[in-house]
Amino acid sequence: MLVTAIGLTGCTATQLPGVIPPAKEAPRAALPKPLFPIAPPEGPARRIVQKLTAHWPGREETLLCVLELDSRHIAMAGLTQDGLSLFNLSYDGKTLEADKNPLVPELVSPKLIIADLQLVYWPLAVLQKNLPKQLTLEAGPDFRRLSEQGKPRIEVRYLSTDTAWPRTVELTHLQYHYRLTIDTVSYEVVPE
Repeated sequence: MLVTAIGLTGCTATQLPGVIPPAKEAPRAALPKPLFPIAPPEGPARRIVQKLTAHWPGREETLLCVLELDSRHIAMAGLTQDGLSLFNLSYDGKTLEADKNPLVPELVSPKLIIADLQLVYWPLAVLQKNLPKQLTLEAGPDFRRLSEQGKPRIEVRYLSTDTAWPRTVELTHLQYHYRLTIDTVSYEVVPE
């Protein structure tokens, strides 16, 4: 599946959502990892362009993310505003392949970005089936909350209530201390 190339808005190769911004005191081993396994691909076949804005204390960065999804495959790409590819991710339900531009810092985690998007958009039953025992996932019409042994780790608020794919969402990662605002620019169902 070929992912359409789209430029990013206001992003540098050193700051992307889904990662902890570099900190002088952070040890090299403290790289962010998803709290749960990546869920399997889900149909119908879709092509989605989203603007992701990451908010950390004192700063904010925005990029566009292109997703192509169907029942067999997930593909995700991100680019700089100049068209430089930052990362690509491909997942067939068994094998996850991710590559990054060598200029992109080690802290950039395409796997964490796709995990955040899955927590927001994948069917609740699919996510709950894959959760480790120490995690629980609560949901209501306008929220989701992932907790670890009763302690909230990630909170999702749906700011729009579109049924197929909510267009405006806010995810707060309490463990990694960032907030991600997701605005869907385009959503297209495509033939499989």
